[in-house]
Amino acid sequence: MATGLELGNKDTLQTNVLLKSVFLSYYISMYKTINEAIGFNDQHITVNEIYDFIQDLKYEMGVSTISVDKKDISLCFSLLQTMGLCETPEYINHCQ
Repeated sequence: MATGLELGNKDTLQTNVLLKSVFLSYYISMYKTINEAIGFNDQHITVNEIYDFIQDLKYEMGVSTISVDKKDISLCFSLLQTMGLCETPEYINHCQ
């Protein structure tokens, strides 16, 4: 059941948005977990921090990632907030 998305065709806009959102949700959660583990429980997470984190994973750690930009991250923050999975004070949604 693809719920209206053409998941077999990875070139559709809906599929790309879905893939990026799932990918980014995972890495936002990972970043938050790492911050909490090192004692930064109340720190705000910004679009720039997530972008830098993914770039570090990609270029310094050699992790294979999909191509994302800051607008994709901003959209993901908005989607997470709309779904009630994050709250405004915790995730600062600034796209510079």
